[in-house]
Amino acid sequence: MRIIPVLLALASLLPILPAQAEIYQWRDADGKLHFGDRPPEQQPVDVITPRVTRARTPLQIHVHHQDFTLPEGLHDQTLRAIETIYQRYRQDFGLDLNGTAEVNLYLFTAQADFRKWMEARIGQSNPHYAGVFLPRTNEVAVWRWDADDDKVAQTILHESSHVLLYQLSPASPVWMHEGLAQYFQMLKVQDNGQAVVTALPSAQARIRQWLDDGNLITMRQYLSMDDQQWRRLAHQLNAIPYTVAWGTTAFLMSKPVGRSTLRRLLQDLEKSDQRPDLQRIAHLYPGGLSRLEYDFYRWAQQGMKPEVF
Repeated sequence: MRIIPVLLALASLLPILPAQAEIYQWRDADGKLHFGDRPPEQQPVDVITPRVTRARTPLQIHVHHQDFTLPEGLHDQTLRAIETIYQRYRQDFGLDLNGTAEVNLYLFTAQADFRKWMEARIGQSNPHYAGVFLPRTNEVAVWRWDADDDKVAQTILHESSHVLLYQLSPASPVWMHEGLAQYFQMLKVQDNGQAVVTALPSAQARIRQWLDDGNLITMRQYLSMDDQQWRRLAHQLNAIPYTVAWGTTAFLMSKPVGRSTLRRLLQDLEKSDQRPDLQRIAHLYPGGLSRLEYDFYRWAQQGMKPEVF
């Protein structure tokens, strides 16, 4: 087994990210609050785009163990996508560190070696895990669990998203952590430097089926669950926690008002330790919970369209 300790010089690999679009807030003649990236003409508006200071040091990605390399440029593309995820957390949500953000990668070909690594780190392993993250040491371990290289790359991005968000916002609720990880695992950086996020097929299909059957959980029910209730349901192998985490996050990321709501929830955590409970979410989302329910169901009916950064 070959161990390659490498500090990747990402500056030479990464594209220049496009300028961030402004997010505007305004009220119409009836006093109704609106958000958008195109302000109305001859209407007073407020710019609410988060302003992010330069990080003290850039994100560092260390590959400490590498049994395999994803083919046809997918390996470098995946590393660039990790950097893009970090930049999205900073630009969309205004999250930053005073120190260095890092991801420490361990890539195993054999599941047995992956499980040995887990046992050495935390004293136990799970045969069903494709990847794992350890927030205390910012470590990500993934094994080559599928012949489809894209799926393996998605696992690397999923676990890396967890590690990054734990560094930037360690108190984030579990639904937000899982939703953002599933959302960003579908990110790909194209040759022209654009980042594209597509729908998670299994989750989108399940939400569509629940919608057709009249069984889709309401936002009120879902967002009322605390972390303990969420984990208990997930441990029962219920599909709702993970699937609706993706749906809720993808829906909010699809429009300026949703991204603004997520940003303010994360800023609440960072500044005042205020948890994003149902009442706070309803307060922040224009139109309250009823509007949130309506917008989510309409989004679920239409399906997620590819999003380009």
